[in-house]
Amino acid sequence: MKKILFSCLLAMGIGVNAQYDFTQDFESPIAGSGYYQFGGGSTSTAQFCSGTTSGALTYSSTVTQTGWMADVAEVGDLAGQVGNGQQVNVSFKYKKAAGLTGTLYVMYALFDEAANSWSITTVGTGVALTSAAVTTCGTVSATIPAGVIDPDKRYGIGTWLQRTGSTTGVLYIDDLVIKQDAVTTAPACTAFTTPTTGSTISAGTVALKWNTVATATKYKVTVGTTPGASDVLNTTVAGNLTSTNVSLMTNTTYYAKIVSTNTVGDATGCQEITFSTNTTVAHCGPLTSTAPAAIAPIKSVSFSGTTNTSDPTATTIGSFPVHQNFTATEFVVKSNVTSVPLTVLGTTNGNAANGWAMSAFIDWNNDGDFDDAGEQYFNTFATKVYVGGVTANPVTLTGNITIPAGTSFGKKFMRVKYNFQSTAAATLNTPLLTACNDMINGQVEDYTIDYQEFLAVSDVNKKSVSVYPNPFTDVLNISDVKGVKSVSVNDISGREVKTLAPAAELNLSNLKSGLYIVNLKMEDGSIKTFKAIKK
Repeated sequence: MKKILFSCLLAMGIGVNAQYDFTQDFESPIAGSGYYQFGGGSTSTAQFCSGTTSGALTYSSTVTQTGWMADVAEVGDLAGQVGNGQQVNVSFKYKKAAGLTGTLYVMYALFDEAANSWSITTVGTGVALTSAAVTTCGTVSATIPAGVIDPDKRYGIGTWLQRTGSTTGVLYIDDLVIKQDAVTTAPACTAFTTPTTGSTISAGTVALKWNTVATATKYKVTVGTTPGASDVLNTTVAGNLTSTNVSLMTNTTYYAKIVSTNTVGDATGCQEITFSTNTTVAHCGPLTSTAPAAIAPIKSVSFSGTTNTSDPTATTIGSFPVHQNFTATEFVVKSNVTSVPLTVLGTTNGNAANGWAMSAFIDWNNDGDFDDAGEQYFNTFATKVYVGGVTANPVTLTGNITIPAGTSFGKKFMRVKYNFQSTAAATLNTPLLTACNDMINGQVEDYTIDYQEFLAVSDVNKKSVSVYPNPFTDVLNISDVKGVKSVSVNDISGREVKTLAPAAELNLSNLKSGLYIVNLKMEDGSIKTFKAIKK
């Protein structure tokens, strides 16, 4: 998915139940015609597939990725059509001049109002363009599944060329056809596949999973601690998705329900399930990718003096594991530091038009999620670690991890993500993927942090020596007499009542019952003091 700023474009507004069925043939002037282009394009009357005109896009050293988009809302208004979120069948025709190479796709564009940018998502496998000229019209087609196009959001549908290398030339587009299925009834119910009713599962971040329903555009999911309640989760999920995450407590009974919906209405008669959690705390995953053959892998992660090299031979994007488990690798962090640098070495495709970003997540309180304060890093505009506009491969991304005050000692779960990111400046306002979202072209790796108390040298010595049992009857043991020069015992008033040579067992049977101060005089001149009670 690519984030692009298109201030000059309009897109389709999708509303009530209906369908789209129209063709853009580029025979009208661009202004007010219902189709728009980005990337410096124009029209051509020399190369076309029907009528007398086509769209023309000239690719140069500065124009690397571009296309045409239908303003479905504008065309829909003219034809009395509106969208319904159902399956969309898209096709278009093309010609091209010699020299230009790349892959030509169907795409859809989602507008982000807050960031004022468009997310471009290609659909299908596309058509590979070789350097030879295409003088006979070819066809590109793909299907956008039901539920992808959210009826409540702003979209456009059109074409997209991902150019390869530095080739140049002109691409001609014609006869963009968009057809959407009609829907007249509410969808059927679906059911959870995970968890199942009556089951016991791990707590923490849990993925609720279900099967899709053909005509559903969304799923309403609720989870509560009593029948019919939604006090834990109340969310609506896009109709092309089959899971959502929820944070669950240990040793708790839950009630969950999923209801399919579309622009006609909600499914009826959907059944609620109940399940319980045990004492185990888990984290979301494993995560998957929508482009598993085009993964940009992490080469190494360095943190707190330790480096884990995960894909040392990777030189470019390709087929790599999306989610790797390196929790056996432990990064030791001492409590005398409050900020630790994290460095990710990442593979790229060497294209300066692309950017790359890093994000990190640490479950400091071991509750199975990353939703608490101080558990998400480099995932907002203010903190983002990003590099773009470079041809370096690999790239190095470094940021500081701040440890929240009051963090308890022990093992902590850490997740690192490395993601594709557009170079368009405005899109840097948009957040990276969250800890539990699946990947596109990036990779995710899990690690363990061992957060330990920092001890000065004298404190370490004190921690390494102890006296036992306490209270004692007649004999008091010293755990380690190495470096001990002599032993003295004082009563509670401070009076020395016994002096002994160093020994693992001290016979103090002649002392009365009470509290005593045991002093270990060390060879380095220091004194270690312990309180011991004689029965």
